[in-house]
Amino acid sequence: MRARLLDISRSMSRIGLGPATGIDRVERAYIRAFMDADAPACFLARLAGGYALLDKAGMARLWPVLQGKALPGTPDIVALLSRKLGPAQRRAQADMRRASFARCLRHGLAPMLTRHMPRGFAYVNVGHSNRSAPVWAAMRKAGAGPRIAMLHDTIPLDWPQFSRSGLPERFAQELRFTADGATGIICNSADTAARAAHWLGRFSLEAPLHVAPLGCDALASPRGAPITTTPAEFVVLGTIEPRKNHALLLDVWDRLAAKPDAPQLHIVGRRGWCNDALFARLDAAIKAGQPVFEHGALEDAALATRLARARALLFPSFAEGFGYPLVEALQMSVPVLCSDLPVFHELAGAHVTYLPADSPQAWLDAITAASHTPPKAPAKFDFPGWDSHFSFIDDLLS
Repeated sequence: MRARLLDISRSMSRIGLGPATGIDRVERAYIRAFMDADAPACFLARLAGGYALLDKAGMARLWPVLQGKALPGTPDIVALLSRKLGPAQRRAQADMRRASFARCLRHGLAPMLTRHMPRGFAYVNVGHSNRSAPVWAAMRKAGAGPRIAMLHDTIPLDWPQFSRSGLPERFAQELRFTADGATGIICNSADTAARAAHWLGRFSLEAPLHVAPLGCDALASPRGAPITTTPAEFVVLGTIEPRKNHALLLDVWDRLAAKPDAPQLHIVGRRGWCNDALFARLDAAIKAGQPVFEHGALEDAALATRLARARALLFPSFAEGFGYPLVEALQMSVPVLCSDLPVFHELAGAHVTYLPADSPQAWLDAITAASHTPPKAPAKFDFPGWDSHFSFIDDLLS
């Protein structure tokens, strides 16, 4: 069977930054799948000053640290000299070097892979990280056969006003490098594939696009009967950044707060970027005693408990590449009120209620109705699991 090389640079860079994001979870799913597969597999990460290569045994040693289930060990001399890294990343990178069977400086990537990977190996990068032109060139020089990248969205290009300064330009450059260096690009939805095709055309580039919907590990529902709270509770889940449209919900709760039976808004997710005005509004609402609560990022068990109490998940985003919160809520039979996005229709069909992302009145009406009459739980929602995703990937890599 063809040997595989999975790039885990993103997972290494995320250590110490809290609960996993959607892209983090996808990379973790690939790590699990490649560790469990019969095919030989290695794992590559860009570290301070160079690269490290793990086999399955080394990955098994590092895996608890990547999942946040074990603390990283002591830093080595390279880590101590890496002043730009946080303490957790210094220790984790030292752990990876100790678990690795090969290491190299940046310019030595191709020779290292030539020595240790069989000709024709498959290179897979699903983390939107470590996709520079030199990396793709090194893969070709080392004899990689299939060179596969995943594209989770094109939001920095579609909605540049919602991105950090400089990100749209960097994203466009990375997409160009990837289209030039990869033999195929996996898209997590048909909507992402359509948007990718649009931008590749704009850049006069071509690359095979493959739609492979992601799996979703269901959250473990809390034991016991469903909880109906008074006052009603609603949950919004995701990083607090402009495209998630938390501002619309604060507009709604400004109008609801004066009512004696005002529902509660529970905001789950870390604070992001380019959103200082929203953070000030949120702080003021909480200080004023409005029924608005900020929880930060929650681990899965706490998130499942919060969702189990909710009348509905609220998902008013202006743009999404996929939509894990929507899927997780439906898997728990929690109703969903979401914006009218093509990708949500693709994922959920008639299982959710669609509302315009620019109409606070529509959201106010829907939330008020759900507060007084609990929405009917959606019909049984059978979302494809990771098995079907990796069956497709296996065929692509064969």
